[in-house]
Formats: sequence, structure tokens, C-alpha cells
Amino acid sequence: MKGLSIRPGSAVFVDRDGTLNQDSGYVTSPDQLVLFPGVPQAIARLNQLGVLVLMVTNQSAIGRGMMTMEDLTNIHGRLAALIRPYGARIDGIFSCPHLPQDDCGCRKPKRGLIDQAVDRFSLDLSKCYLVGDKRSDLEVAQKVAVPGVLVMTSPYSKGALQARDEGQVAIEHVAETFAQAVDWIEQHLMKGVT
Repeated sequence: MKGLSIRPGSAVFVDRDGTLNQDSGYVTSPDQLVLFPGVPQAIARLNQLGVLVLMVTNQSAIGRGMMTMEDLTNIHGRLAALIRPYGARIDGIFSCPHLPQDDCGCRKPKRGLIDQAVDRFSLDLSKCYLVGDKRSDLEVAQKVAVPGVLVMTSPYSKGALQARDEGQVAIEHVAETFAQAVDWIEQHLMKGVT
């Protein structure tokens, strides 16, 4: 199916662990990557809508010496292979390999990964969304002024909700699953069609 190209410059930023796949602590090999039900189909729907699907993921297991960049590439190769039969694809992957104490500019909740994506794809942030399961995902969404959608698919999701309830972070929408997050985004995108 061809994308509708609803709005050039639009994208959905997606976290990986806990959002697209089970968060087992550290996914350090391809066989540990287990997608949540409905994720390939939901990504395919975004592809068909003509928006870019861009993964933004902290991967400190690299900085911790638990895996290499090559391992990460292989894990993402498995991800691509798992979603391809559904006609789905990730258009770009932006990852931070650093430790929290490294004080880099790319580890979420800092905005470096989003800025890299904006530069690479000439994005208009007013036409973008972010989906994640952790407070740090929603914090970066707030920093770059894109609607943040929380998915309740990991042990960290409740902490993000609590932060919202305490007025520490904004959440535009709460969805039980990634597929439901895409439902909400699709409704918003379709409202923007003239």
C-alpha cells in the first residue's frame, strides 16, 4: 500500500524496550527481542499513513560492556525481519549507547536523538508524536513540544502516570497498548487532512 503522505515532515517517534517489545532489563541478543502482540500491524498502519516511524532508544548496555554496536545492529535486523511480513518498516533508528553518568546530549530525556532525527529527515516537530512507556520518553516529548503518548506495557508505565499526576510531566494520551496508541495518532492525523 502506498502512503497517503498526509503531512510531509511528520513522524512518530517510538521507544523500543517496553513499548514495541518486552522489557527484560537489557535486550543484548536478537533472540531476546519479543514483540508485543499487534506491534507489526500497528507500525504498518503508520507506514500506510505516510508518516515516518523513527525509533529513539537508550541502549546503555553498550556503554556497560554488555553488548556491542554490532549486536545492536543484529537486534534491529531481527526487529526488521519480524515486522517485514506485515508490510511494516522502521524508517530510521536513533540510539544512545551511553551510560546515565556520561552526561551526553543524546540519552533520553535529553533531546539529542530527536534533534538528530529532525536534521536527518527535515522534520516539522509540530507534525510529530512520540510513543513511549517511561517517564524519560514523555519528558523528551515535552522538551521538543510534541504530543507524548504513554503506553501501559511495562513496569515503568505507572511511574510515568504518577509523574503526570504530580504535575511533573505532560502526557497527551494514555493507551493500554502500542496498537491503541496508533489508533489515537491515526485519528489525529486524519483530522489534519484537508
